[in-house]
Amino acid sequence: MKQIADLLETGIIETYTPERKMLVRDLLKELNLEGKHFGILVDGKKASEDTVLDEKSDIVILPHIAGGF
Repeated sequence: MKQIADLLETGIIETYTPERKMLVRDLLKELNLEGKHFGILVDGKKASEDTVLDEKSDIVILPHIAGGF
């Protein structure tokens, strides 16, 4: 996985597969991303911080994108 600083600066989408069962909030803490704004997709669906992840989960981390009027 790319360094977290690269993810924040480039806005490049990253995928991740956990090695154990955990919550999205645990993953964000492990990756030092807690308190930051990200879109998290688990198996192609929007996830909350309470979503359970396991070794079969396909996780996509989308950097927060701001803009508009």
